[in-house]
Amino acid sequence: MERREFGKRVGMWSVALSGPSVLAACGGGDDTAPAPETPALAPLPTRLFAEDRLVLSEPMLQLPGTDSVRVVWFTEFEGQGHAVRYGAELDREVAASTTKMSRMYEDASSQVTGRSFAGVTERDIWRHEATVTGLKAGERLPYVAVSQNDGQGLRSAQNQLQPLPAAGQATRLLLTSDLQLKKMASANYAQVAATMAPIDGVLFAGDLVNVPNRASEWFDYSLLNNPPFFAALQGTMRKWQPTSTYEGGALLQNAWIYPILGNHEYSGRWLPQANNLNTMFNDPQPRWYAEIRYEQVAAIVNPGNDAAVRARWIADNSFETVSYEEIFTLPEGPEGKRYYSQRIGDVFLIALDGNRIWRGWAACTRGKFTEATADINNPEAWGFGDFQFWPFARGSQQFAWLQEQLASEAFRTAKYRIVLVHQSVFGLGDNATPVMAQTQASFDYEDENGARQILGPLPFPISAAVWNTQIKPIVDAGRMRYIKYDYPLAGDLWKNDIEPLLVAAGVQLVHMGHSHLWCRAQVGGLHYIETSNVGNSYGAYVADLAPRRSAAPTPANTAGATTLTWVADDYPREGDPHDRSMALPTLRHPQVELAGAAGPVPFVTSNDITVYSVFDSGTGLLASYAFDTRYPARAPFKFDEFSLA
Repeated sequence: MERREFGKRVGMWSVALSGPSVLAACGGGDDTAPAPETPALAPLPTRLFAEDRLVLSEPMLQLPGTDSVRVVWFTEFEGQGHAVRYGAELDREVAASTTKMSRMYEDASSQVTGRSFAGVTERDIWRHEATVTGLKAGERLPYVAVSQNDGQGLRSAQNQLQPLPAAGQATRLLLTSDLQLKKMASANYAQVAATMAPIDGVLFAGDLVNVPNRASEWFDYSLLNNPPFFAALQGTMRKWQPTSTYEGGALLQNAWIYPILGNHEYSGRWLPQANNLNTMFNDPQPRWYAEIRYEQVAAIVNPGNDAAVRARWIADNSFETVSYEEIFTLPEGPEGKRYYSQRIGDVFLIALDGNRIWRGWAACTRGKFTEATADINNPEAWGFGDFQFWPFARGSQQFAWLQEQLASEAFRTAKYRIVLVHQSVFGLGDNATPVMAQTQASFDYEDENGARQILGPLPFPISAAVWNTQIKPIVDAGRMRYIKYDYPLAGDLWKNDIEPLLVAAGVQLVHMGHSHLWCRAQVGGLHYIETSNVGNSYGAYVADLAPRRSAAPTPANTAGATTLTWVADDYPREGDPHDRSMALPTLRHPQVELAGAAGPVPFVTSNDITVYSVFDSGTGLLASYAFDTRYPARAPFKFDEFSLA
């Protein structure tokens, strides 16, 4: 019931109780007033969420506590009476709070049945969240979500909720990532639901969607074989794509989700009047550069020196993660939801943010290695290479926090210790290079006498003093000729700073995504796994097998534009960049059996075969399964298994 109605009922009960009390005081007897009855709940609506296209998701579980869990769902109406009914008889109810999403948009590239969008157009989408309390570890309770819209009652199907598991309670966790509207994702999650239910939790290692501010990518994208995030993970594909071969899996209704940011959850500069959603997504600039620019325009854009205005301007002119943060209720670290930790029964989970922008490999256009020749004297058009969004290595706040987590009692007493990160910190994928080194910039320019000079290499972030005194005068005079961005192999921040810390602390698993394939390795007691061949693949690159990885530019590529060169050995074209030994599957070889490989290989990479992995804390085993999406009637099979114990 609404708060005002509840207050009225409390007042009525108070008046009713006052009568017997007065009689007793006057010697009217020892009768005790009967306890007020709990008002009966209204009958559940009969119309299901699945029947209404304005209900954008089924309810899902987020942020479980020791005796609680959040239930969240999304609608395209504000509505009223949003609540969760739960319990064996669905006889308990808790009201939901409602908030409007602030950055949900569509544009001409969006695919939504019955709608078209000429430009960047806001969609009004509301998020509903109820906190169910009084739960017991190990006990699943039925629940439904209910909403009203214009007098029409709606309800979800019945699902089950639970709080965090207790120590010693067996828990099964799905390891997945990189959904991104990719074709096979709905088949993947359909097989997980059919063969592995009940799953307790989903560890999602980033890249949930392609463009995070495009609402339909989360909810109702209608182009066939492009599964929206929640439809694939909630088994509602045919609501939005009626002829979809696979329905997806009803996972998030019954399993909590722990996602981490991928590079695709970061969106770039917010210029909706000038750019479409794809362009804005691909157009971030470093925060340090936005801060330098802000100081140049502060008197105009923020004459009152308001801290909130400053923060918003810098975010809108660099990058942001607004939609991700509004969709998910998560544990929080010292810098918000970007990184966090959670004890989950016998598992201690550490979720890290080690992301950078992804750019292309070309030699004379805006990409990993340089800027477009036409914009070489226009920093506002620069991409700044594959820059890191936030610092994560030694000296950063995240690194200090990580050290604290590894020293905590909750970590030390956990039987299993798992780290979740998105970008390729090991592996065989195309994205395994450049390694996670800090970007170094070298500037090839003409001095005032017309002679070519080199400034740098300068590691990011570049200070305001260096920018304003050494770089800005060059571009203002139009004398910049070429910019080189470099990522030295020996400067890999993950390999040098993070990996030794995790190994020494006894972390058993790093689960990551980004390259869209399956492979794994081991360093000491630490296992690495990438199990991101979920919706598609971008290939694996090993010695003696074609093709090879993309290469750094050569002098032939730069066509005399500069004398700056790259060290080819910093960008290995096959294998793990640091020669970590890759493991062959332990049980079967999907690449041989289903994809025609001549012999066993330490990877699965396919646009027909989808892979999923599940960790069982009861056994300590992490098992991986393959399913050939070309044959819906066939069963998936287990092809790899190893122990974290």
